[in-house]
Formats: sequence, structure tokens, C-alpha cells
Amino acid sequence: MKRLSWFMILGLFILVLSACGQGTNENQGTETAETEEPAIDEAELEESDNEEANLEEEELETEHAEEPVEEPVEEHTEETIATEELEEDTSDSETTEEATVEEPSTTTVQLIFSDDNVMDMYRVERAIETSNDSIYKDTLEAWMEGPGISGLTSIIKQNVEVQSVEIKNGVAHVSFSNSFLETQVGAGTEHMLLQQIAMIMKQFGYNQTQILVNGEIHPELFGHIDTSEPIVAENLENYQMYTE
Repeated sequence: MKRLSWFMILGLFILVLSACGQGTNENQGTETAETEEPAIDEAELEESDNEEANLEEEELETEHAEEPVEEPVEEHTEETIATEELEEDTSDSETTEEATVEEPSTTTVQLIFSDDNVMDMYRVERAIETSNDSIYKDTLEAWMEGPGISGLTSIIKQNVEVQSVEIKNGVAHVSFSNSFLETQVGAGTEHMLLQQIAMIMKQFGYNQTQILVNGEIHPELFGHIDTSEPIVAENLENYQMYTE
């Protein structure tokens, strides 16, 4: 009876050991399965990440392909703009100068001279080369050259220079160099001298002429006539055209 009990206990012990072995194997299998599953999940995750990265690269390439290519635009700096404006201004200035430059032409003007005895005055016609811009000055310079005709004389000194002729408020302003004051005249000849200048300007439509020296008014140029005010010209028709 004891022996039978012993065999039964031994058999149960064997069964328990067998059962424990199977449990261990099942646990190991379960652990192996659980260990492998995460490995599969990591691979799938890595593959998913790679796919997303590829998609992002494709999207970026598509965006770059769709963006319009901007052509280089020439930059206009302030210096470039200033240079272009200067070239335009220079071109316009040259065009204006070409348009306004007037070729000299032959014009007939009237000059006034005294006779050899300085008793009377006569008109003389003379053809001069001039332009509209310089006709006043050119006419006075022709008068200072003298009559060039026998029987007439020039009162003014030959070394006098006409500095300028300006029109201000309808009055002609004629400026001579200092040597103008060296002209030797009496009261009668001073009147002739001043009237010759004033009548030369009257033919251009200016009834009054202010005579200046170096651009300044002298109250008495030669000590006989008040020259602080413009000289009122006489009528040219009061004097005959001179004939030899």
C-alpha cells in the first residue's frame, strides 16, 4: 500500500514537472512573439517615414518646377539714372543750340556822322554782316569804324570798345569802355556825339538810350550835358542821306 502511494506521488510529481515544462515553453513562445511584433512595427514605421520624406521631396520639386523663373532685371542705381538724365539734358541742349544758332546775314543799317567841319550830321547806309542777336552791337561797332566816305568824319575815338547793349523797360542801355571819356568834345560836338548814338538805336525802335561807361551811369560824361537820364533821340528823317 505504501509502495502504491509512493508511485502515485511520483507520478503526480512527473506530471507537475511536465506541466511546468510546457508552461515554460509557452511563455518563451509568447515572449518571442511579443518581441518579434515590435520589430515588425519599427520596420513599418521606418518605411512609412521614408515614404513621407519621399512625398515631401516630390512636393518641393513640384513647387520649384512650378515657380516662374525670374529673368535678371537691370538695376538702375542713382548714378545710372543721373548719367542717363545728364546724357538726355546734354542731347537736348545740343539740339536747342543747333536750333537757335543763327547764321550771320547781310543787313543794311543807317549810321550817323558829322561833316568835316562838324557843323551838321548826315545819314549813311551801310551793309553789315550780323544776326538778330548781335545787330545792335554790330551796328555801333560799324559806326565807330568811321564813315569811310570823303566829306564826313567821326567824332568818337577809334580805341573805344562797345561793351554791351541791353534793353531794359523799353530803354536801350549802351555801355562803352573807359576810353570813351577821353573823347575831346565841346558843348556842340557833345550833343552830336550823344545824338548819333541815340539815333542809331532809334532805328531799331528805341526812342531813349542810356549811355554808360563800364556799365555805370555818369551824370556828366563830358561836362556839358546831363547824362544821368536817357538821351531822347531826334528823328532820323531830320537829317539828309549823304551823297558824295
